[in-house]
Amino acid sequence: TSHCTNMCDNCNSPKELLEAKTETQQVLKIIKGLDEQFTMNYLMHILMGKPNPQVKMFRHHEKDFFGIGKDKEEHFWNSLMRQMILEGFIKKDIEEYGVLKFTKKGEAFLKKPVSFKIVLNNLFEGADADDDEGSAAAAATSATDEKLLEMLKELRKKVAKEKKLPPFVIFLEGSLEDMATMYPTTTEELEKCQGVSKGKAIRYGKQFVALIANYVEENGIEKPDDFVMKGVVNRNNNKIFIIQNVDKKIPLEMIAKTKDLKLDELLEEMETIVASGTKLNLDYAINEIVDQYEQEEIIDYFKACETSSLQIAQEELAGSGFNWEQLKIMRIKFLSVFGN
Repeated sequence: TSHCTNMCDNCNSPKELLEAKTETQQVLKIIKGLDEQFTMNYLMHILMGKPNPQVKMFRHHEKDFFGIGKDKEEHFWNSLMRQMILEGFIKKDIEEYGVLKFTKKGEAFLKKPVSFKIVLNNLFEGADADDDEGSAAAAATSATDEKLLEMLKELRKKVAKEKKLPPFVIFLEGSLEDMATMYPTTTEELEKCQGVSKGKAIRYGKQFVALIANYVEENGIEKPDDFVMKGVVNRNNNKIFIIQNVDKKIPLEMIAKTKDLKLDELLEEMETIVASGTKLNLDYAINEIVDQYEQEEIIDYFKACETSSLQIAQEELAGSGFNWEQLKIMRIKFLSVFGN
């Protein structure tokens, strides 16, 4: 049946049932603790204890439930959350870019937990005809289409080579994950993905939406009717304040203090701003901590590198002794100049 409670994708070869009562409680508590404002991908970072820029921006790495699910594989949590949706404990709000919300059934479970058994899903590859949920449900409830994500990464590498730019300047990892979650097939839809400005969508987007459209057609994937993506980054209340204060050349320490942020948290927010298509001219702050020759050295490094990792940058540029703050602010400048 389409709603097999055991979620077996093939009744002729049943899979092992796993008791997930405790883990279901954990997921529900996290959704509640995050005020029902975040997506499955975001929850995965919280469960696995992986602090990405958004997690740090919202200080969720300081929560007591951060990393609570590290003892299990990501595949387990992905399977559990998908089956919680199909069981009706939680729902995905398509109007709010797949934000996870409670249902009455979920509230009842949290108050009085009962046994809940699941099976581990096959990794979703779009064209799984035997998948009980059907391709439409799978497209709507899977966290990320891993097969499509790999194809998008390959295309990004190809475009980056043609443009003689590092891949992360074309599109950030988070942007590709959004594409592999909601399947944008027009540049207008692409603009609604995290970190994709109108200019970036026009400049680089055509090949990406063509690839996605072809993939969607070949695999019979049905997209949500209302393509409205509102990433958590777009709800960043500090954005306008930061832009205005940078324009006034206010010292970064002062901007951070006014908003009760640490300097590294402010720099994380600035990076999400430039990645979303807004230029920030930080030269007034950069010139105080990085001299002109060093700026050129760092820019040359980012032009040639394959990854945006600051840890790798520090290792590669070890001879020059750059600290994290210098490399971070220069990466923001690089994204602002070359990415927009």
